[in-house]
Amino acid sequence: MTVPDHGLTARTTARTASRRLPAEEIPVGVEQQLGSHTVTEDEVLAFGRDWDPQYFHIDAEAATDSDFGGLIASGIHTLAVFQRLSVEGALDSYDIVAGRQLRSVRFLRPVRPGDTLTGTMRVERVDPPVNGRAMGVSTGQLTNQHGKQVLDVCVDFVARAAR
Repeated sequence: MTVPDHGLTARTTARTASRRLPAEEIPVGVEQQLGSHTVTEDEVLAFGRDWDPQYFHIDAEAATDSDFGGLIASGIHTLAVFQRLSVEGALDSYDIVAGRQLRSVRFLRPVRPGDTLTGTMRVERVDPPVNGRAMGVSTGQLTNQHGKQVLDVCVDFVARAAR
């Protein structure tokens, strides 16, 4: 299956579960580059209208009077960019069952139309499997084209053990 191009540079195809790494083989402590995505004004406006209709996400003119001085992406939009990059750049290679918990999410600076966000992710630990499943923890970041971090996230996940 080919993944549709939504402006993201990390490209993968869906893998069958038999070709995904089981929990015991997920690389721990390795920083993985996830690719990049350039946020467009149309995307910011559409996401804002659909999911976070605050004026500084949906009205460029009104946003000039906000504390941000212009249109910005929703934090949830920024988190969604990270999720997409992490799946296409790393997680699709692992036999992940589900995300379990967002331990922390920090939005460190506004994301503006035209910003190019680049992601990194590291699996911090994978616990020994119990009953065919293992719990793990990953951390990730997005930085903008100026090398400034815009997002920091820590996530618990569940992975399937080797069969």
